[in-house]
Amino acid sequence: MKKRKGLIAAVVFIILVTAINQFLNYALVQPGLGRTMFYECKNNDYECLILGASHGSYGFDSSKMSEELGMSTMNMCIGGEYMYDAYYILKYALKYKKLKTVILDLDYQYFVNQHDESILFNNVYNAYPACNEKLGYYMHKMAREEYRGTFLRWTNYWQCYKTVGKTIKLKQSDAYKNYSPEVVSMNKYDTYMGNGFVSRSKDYKKSTTSCLDWDESKLDSEEGEYVEKIVNLCRKNGINIVLTTVVQDPDTVAEKCSGFAQADAYLSNLAAQLDVKYLNFNKLKFDVLDRTTDDFYDKEGHMYGDMAEKFSAVCAKAVKEAIADTLNEEDYFDKDMSNLYKK
Repeated sequence: MKKRKGLIAAVVFIILVTAINQFLNYALVQPGLGRTMFYECKNNDYECLILGASHGSYGFDSSKMSEELGMSTMNMCIGGEYMYDAYYILKYALKYKKLKTVILDLDYQYFVNQHDESILFNNVYNAYPACNEKLGYYMHKMAREEYRGTFLRWTNYWQCYKTVGKTIKLKQSDAYKNYSPEVVSMNKYDTYMGNGFVSRSKDYKKSTTSCLDWDESKLDSEEGEYVEKIVNLCRKNGINIVLTTVVQDPDTVAEKCSGFAQADAYLSNLAAQLDVKYLNFNKLKFDVLDRTTDDFYDKEGHMYGDMAEKFSAVCAKAVKEAIADTLNEEDYFDKDMSNLYKK
């Protein structure tokens, strides 16, 4: 009898803790843009998928890319998106879409940044919808990292306790139920343009945040392994894939030119091993795309919206030619990065 009572008490305790946790998640966790983007990833019509991190979020204007590529485009670049995140995003998209092209944008910082195992690095995973693929994603990412970020999401939003009533009301609204971006609390200088593109106004004061230095001793080989997995998954499904690196703040590239050149050599070699095209737009000639530090809202190289539109037109044209195997790289790129930025 004692054992039975103990078992019942344990079950009741687990149910109670689970119920409280679910309520706290509902009451405290703020709606994120990733939720809207995954909804669009499933439901919008597109043939080209872009994967990458925050440089791509602000750099690939989906509308302009669609116009120049001649195919509808979905931008699934998300800040904090490592290559294994991108791999599972691609798997999710392939559940619902027949893709023609994948653009995989590579930010070298993610290859040398050994991130900490905190719940702050769960944004992409937490936005990922429930499906069979999420189990493999969990085993790779969450079980090895900060698993509490899966079950105790509210712990990252405890400071929102003053707006519990507002949050609950928001989550009961039609806008939330319809995955509208209007329920997302964004930077006032940002506008979500749909299909994953975030446009930042030039009214935003430039940040001094710069990028990490390239350090090959800190290389995470797993990033390269997942680039290979993405390439192989594309080939298995008959999808054209092009690797890119978006153009960044020219002052920063000039200042850290040696590191950028070393990163370019590493990523170019990786692409050559995988037999895929790699277009590093930091090597883009200035007469093809004129740019100054004032076109970027931080020293790391995130673009303002008007620059993203100009860049996307050039990028899409080069990607289209690369897919058709008609690209003359000399028309776009300077082989010597140091020479380019000295000019």
